[in-house]
Amino acid sequence: MAESTQLISDRSARRRIAVVSMHTSPTASLGQDGNGGLNVYVREVCSAFSDRGIATDIFTRRQSPDDPAIESLAPLSRVIYLTAGRSLDKYALYSEVPGFAAGIRSFAESEQLQYDLLYSHYWLSGEVACLLRPEMGAGWAHTAHTLGLVKNRTLASGARPEPAQRIRVEGEIAQQADLLIVSTPDESDDLVRSYRANPERVFVVAPGIDLATFQPLDRAEARRKIGYGPGRLMLFVGRLERLKGVEVAIRALALLRDREHDDLRFVVVGGDAHQGGSQDGDESEKERLKAVASALGVRDRVDFLGSVAHHELPYFYAAADVCVMPSYSESFGLVALEAQACGRPVVASGVSGLRSVVRDEVSGYLIDGHDPAVYAERIGRLLADPELATQMGLRGRLLAQRFSWTRTADRLEGLFEDLIESSHARVQAGVRHE
Repeated sequence: MAESTQLISDRSARRRIAVVSMHTSPTASLGQDGNGGLNVYVREVCSAFSDRGIATDIFTRRQSPDDPAIESLAPLSRVIYLTAGRSLDKYALYSEVPGFAAGIRSFAESEQLQYDLLYSHYWLSGEVACLLRPEMGAGWAHTAHTLGLVKNRTLASGARPEPAQRIRVEGEIAQQADLLIVSTPDESDDLVRSYRANPERVFVVAPGIDLATFQPLDRAEARRKIGYGPGRLMLFVGRLERLKGVEVAIRALALLRDREHDDLRFVVVGGDAHQGGSQDGDESEKERLKAVASALGVRDRVDFLGSVAHHELPYFYAAADVCVMPSYSESFGLVALEAQACGRPVVASGVSGLRSVVRDEVSGYLIDGHDPAVYAERIGRLLADPELATQMGLRGRLLAQRFSWTRTADRLEGLFEDLIESSHARVQAGVRHE
């Protein structure tokens, strides 16, 4: 594999980790299909590990004929694209798990690599790691990002529940992984109480954001950059699927229009998740939302812009008067954190992943439930009082500065080093993983 020899970092890396991200790639466009915070997480952690002399091979599936076999992500990190169900959605991908695991096994053998650690992301990747761990003799760390049981507790109207197969696999992972990394204390409680995970194996490590990229920008310049002029803007960033609650924001917009906010527009950034990740089969969430907006008489005030490159998001945050996140479930409010880092107030649902990053009446508003009238009232407060919005944005910026990928990587490195050393000791002693 001449190509891989060129792209791989030199073999003097002090540690080498196999990162499994089967259903989505860290190089994919955000807000498209199933791409979102998980992609950012994998990319940023692996880049930070590269700076620390830790090599990572990220295994994902080839989703386009244009995808290379191997792609460099950082000096000590590369993405390896394996063939596995290119046209399948994430639930049908379960049948591809054995083949995907075999692909990782074959790659490691051809490169004569031994990995110090398996690090899986999301339940499908966890199942892959479960198959690989016994023969690789490496420790296994897992980050769920979202949990099926938690999502099923707070389903949006019309959304299909997460399947029993996913719940079963998540339960197996919770029992078998050596290390379970979660983003919030609430997620830790969910793993322990709902999945019976051993609390001694569960560790809270908050994700971070790129504070050099996400920072306050001049609003007029940001609007010029994205093609907007005067008038007030509220913003949503994320995949278009029912659990994100965009319909709530559209209904709030209709109420605000009735209250003489005639210049308000709703900018929706994110791709339609009706393929490769929707919980609603082949239904297009974007088309459904367009129909809702039309029925409410606000279709001309809602701009569906599709997905944008991650480095362009700061312009959208800076251009907005308020960022809205009416989610039914969030494991971690990465978008809310990015918006606050850019100095913008956030109006969001009070689910656990958002409570961890937004301070109610300090950096924005947290709302229990999904009543559009309550959202409209809180958004209206910020629109009517620009000084209040500015002060909340400033406080949000201070709060966001507590979250950095450097801090996240430092914490993960310490946990992984302990696990690697204990795994090596176990292998040397001839003790197999149970």
